[in-house]
Amino acid sequence: METGLASLQFPGRCDEVIQLQQRAGRGALTGDERALLAKLYEETYTDRRAGNEVMRLLTRTFSREPIPEYYRYSNLHVYSWFLDLHPTEPVAGAVLALEATLADLDAVERRAAPQLTEADHTEERLRRLDALREQIGRLRVETDGDTTAAELIDRARDDGLARWQALVLTRCSGFLASGDHHENIFLRSVQACELAFYLIRYFAVRARTSIGRGDGQAHALMAQLAHYVELPSHIFHMLQTLTPDLFLNFRDATGEASAVQSLNYHMMELTVYGYDVRKIEAYSKFDHLRELTLPPLRSVRPLREVVLRSGDPELTEALAGVERRLLTWRGRHYGFGRRYLPGVKGSGGTEGAGYLKRFVHKDNLIPEPITTAPGLDLLGFAFR
Repeated sequence: METGLASLQFPGRCDEVIQLQQRAGRGALTGDERALLAKLYEETYTDRRAGNEVMRLLTRTFSREPIPEYYRYSNLHVYSWFLDLHPTEPVAGAVLALEATLADLDAVERRAAPQLTEADHTEERLRRLDALREQIGRLRVETDGDTTAAELIDRARDDGLARWQALVLTRCSGFLASGDHHENIFLRSVQACELAFYLIRYFAVRARTSIGRGDGQAHALMAQLAHYVELPSHIFHMLQTLTPDLFLNFRDATGEASAVQSLNYHMMELTVYGYDVRKIEAYSKFDHLRELTLPPLRSVRPLREVVLRSGDPELTEALAGVERRLLTWRGRHYGFGRRYLPGVKGSGGTEGAGYLKRFVHKDNLIPEPITTAPGLDLLGFAFR
């Protein structure tokens, strides 16, 4: 971020609220401080004037609403707000959110580098972060055009409003649970993965719809999907510069904020593969996931089924490539759980790495009978 923007004052008490949450991590907030933040949220929720928008984003985590712990931790409501600013260009919005998130992480890592040691792996982390941002820059953001993410990002840097929106996104979403520097890469990786899961679902749904309509865009959409589906693995490659010891230093502070609660992840798998009855136990543990066990979501027609029924060899080959890349991601995710939490239960109440292992392979997945789900919106960013 530019120095001028990074020091910009937000309206009212927003800067005070930011400093309060940044001081030692949200886990160190006192009961009185949490009550104050909840009160500020309630006041701005009731009074919807534009000047209160940033305060709402800053304090929604402390709402007395029944928000799942994962969403209190990951601040995905801020990402939903940002994506809502790009209703006609959701891919562009998600790409800009990815770049803002990773650019902020880069700035945080570079500021901390002089105080860190070789054991912190900062140099390697920055190299992998650079590679990830370059990978994102090469992505095409248009199905029927040649604009790359890098071109889009360059244009946004010259746009004052776009820079302001990116600043709001990063300052309202980067709060750690602990005071540990290394939690930054974990939190930002979680948020980047959520955007990746959303983008994969977006292209999967559009490709499936295109095949059904026969509008001639299916091959181009599957080609885009094949590139976007690599993002979770690239993000995890960067995240693996966080060693198990560094991870365990802050892991307890994240509480019950398990990614097993992620709607974007489960809906991505739902739209690619279909309903997986093996997940019903995990779904049933969380109120916001129970909707995945019922029609119309349970009955969504997956991309896999539509492609195989099409009989188009090019689409079938493209699907195979997509599934290989997703298999690689699931393998890395399982490997992360096995390395970082050996013999430890996952924070979402699952058996940790053992839970992940059960879902690495999809060959034995038998989807539910499929029905149509007219009017179901599967193209929006999902959060609670």
